[in-house]
Amino acid sequence: MIRIYPAQFKGHIKAPASKAHAQRLLFASALTNTATLIKNVPECDDIDTTLQCLLDFGCTVEKHGETEIKVFPFVKTNPVPSAEFDFRESGTTAHFALPIAAAFGIRSECKATGTLIRRPLISLSSRMALRGVTFSSFNLPLTMSGVLQPGEYVFAGDEGSQYISGALMALPILRDDSIIRLSSPLTDGTFIDITLDTLEDFGVHIDVDEEGFHIPGRQIYKSPGKTVVENDWGLGALWACAGVLSKDERDPVIVDGLPARTVQMYRSFKEVMSLLRYDVKYLNIDASETPNLACLYAVIAATKGSGLDLTGVPQLRFKETNRLKAVCDCIRALGADATASDDGIHIEERADCDYPEDVKIDCKGDPWIFMSMALAAGCLPKPIILDDEHCAEKVYRHFLRDYKALGGKYDIL
Repeated sequence: MIRIYPAQFKGHIKAPASKAHAQRLLFASALTNTATLIKNVPECDDIDTTLQCLLDFGCTVEKHGETEIKVFPFVKTNPVPSAEFDFRESGTTAHFALPIAAAFGIRSECKATGTLIRRPLISLSSRMALRGVTFSSFNLPLTMSGVLQPGEYVFAGDEGSQYISGALMALPILRDDSIIRLSSPLTDGTFIDITLDTLEDFGVHIDVDEEGFHIPGRQIYKSPGKTVVENDWGLGALWACAGVLSKDERDPVIVDGLPARTVQMYRSFKEVMSLLRYDVKYLNIDASETPNLACLYAVIAATKGSGLDLTGVPQLRFKETNRLKAVCDCIRALGADATASDDGIHIEERADCDYPEDVKIDCKGDPWIFMSMALAAGCLPKPIILDDEHCAEKVYRHFLRDYKALGGKYDIL
């Protein structure tokens, strides 16, 4: 457990590397025929899980220092007949590994731990089951066998972009063309944009139209030789938003190293920052372009006593937990009245932020909730206790180190 004290954040920080971009580069590197050197790889638990998964596929992985990794791909003409995958708590690793393994007919024994066991996998596994793949269960743990077949795959646009991204990675290597059709509008395109951008870098082309994606078959992944993981706009924006809570407006948190040319979203967070800086009675925020900041917006509003209608993030129901419901539970622990909807959060306005000192808050194993609660320290009137001091390490291993360097105060209990 960790006690978080009220604090003000200021200073400079380099934006952390993007876990989402790194995972796509790692899997794409495994699908080539020559080695790829990847620079600026982030250090976090999910990347460790992805690297182990590549080893299970038969890849060779060399670490060149802390942030450079060279991937030697597995032999496509003679893949391993079976593999045992431990996805731990990394949903993205599972969503990529399963369709890729099925594309090569690799029988897979798959297990997981923590929140991933409770997370639904049926959006992906049920579609694969219609195209030649057999599952012992539609949720982890499971055994998968059979060979993935080309054809039409139908996904709802709000089911989660990671499922679609996994299919986009695997379908180009099948013998014939495939189609991914969206039965409803896509609500979170940023991760798919990162996937498509990665595929282009590796010589794989996907045709995009209003109804979905056309994926030509028999494509070959071609290594660029060297590539660099972009720094993460979402994590950088977390620090910037925390900085605007500082009472000294002249010395906020300055985030360096964010890519100017990128398919990542989060540029619109600056508009919300201007609202968070002041004590306003009511906020209306469309978080569709900044989904990973939704928890921070909600926690800041609650600790300031502001009312909030936050919308545009139905996909957060399918993260490490139902993130919308989970963050409402955390906010209620702070004495506010919060309710989750199908696509957002409603918080009632109140006069002040009243809760018992050292109130214990369960972050449900969700790193974005943990980081949001910790970074709301600029608004907290009293200390709070979060249940797991290691929670952020899933996506950001050195969060607490950077937190302290920028003015955060905490005790490990």
